[in-house]
Amino acid sequence: MGWLSRIFMFLAFNSILFSQENLESLLNPVNENYSTTSTFMSTRVINGHSIEMFAPGALDVRISHRFGALNTGFYELFGLDQATIRIGLEYGFSNNIMLGLGRSSYRKNYDGFFKYSILRQTKKEKIPISLVYFSSFSIESIRKSQENYPFLGRVSYCHQFLIASKLNQKLSIQLMPTFIHRNMVESPYFFNDVYLLGSALKYNITKSTSLNLEYYYRITEKDGVMINQDEFYNSFSIGLDIETGGHVFQVHVTNSLPMYEVGFLTETNQNWSDGGVHFGFNISREFTLK
Repeated sequence: MGWLSRIFMFLAFNSILFSQENLESLLNPVNENYSTTSTFMSTRVINGHSIEMFAPGALDVRISHRFGALNTGFYELFGLDQATIRIGLEYGFSNNIMLGLGRSSYRKNYDGFFKYSILRQTKKEKIPISLVYFSSFSIESIRKSQENYPFLGRVSYCHQFLIASKLNQKLSIQLMPTFIHRNMVESPYFFNDVYLLGSALKYNITKSTSLNLEYYYRITEKDGVMINQDEFYNSFSIGLDIETGGHVFQVHVTNSLPMYEVGFLTETNQNWSDGGVHFGFNISREFTLK
């Protein structure tokens, strides 16, 4: 993963300075004449959020599913016998605000997010990037071994800036500087505050399909490094987006089992090199409420 991550981060960092051409919007353009649209096909790249926003009054129902790891072997049918799911709702509150709530079977987690579009890439004003602020919280409701475990100890937060550029009709890239705070951690060898840098790429294969890549590099030293060097890994995912009318169907392989930010950014415990990858999918269905 070392050489792949370096190449991917280098391409994303150097490509984000360039401009693009305009396409019709699949989500929410600020101005159809001058705004660059459809930077990504969905509000998610794979696990993480993209800069895309839903139009005001648009409600999205999203079901995400991850199977077990491929290296579990034939007894678990290479992960297909296992299932982790997340069900969420996302709502376009205004042209530049989106809200969402979700529930995951992983650690019986509840999550919510706030997404604010600060800047939109445009052709007329020659603005080369889109900028979105993203903030989420997560609450673990799984039973703890300790009695009277404090509620606030179950809460964690994620803050990101999503910086994206549509380079041309086929290629889009995104950088995601990220900060995570966990109110309580389960070991003195774990960190309450974690810094990461994410990068993502979308390449249009056709007008309705795209290849997506997503990688998060942990800047803060890994949790548990003094007790187990390989306990956690950086999240890396490869996916395919398929747009069919009101649906966006995403299929992917990833070494991350959780589907909320704090989970897949800090608790990815599988490694691509030994087959620790999960097949998964996201299904998105949009409804117009107003």
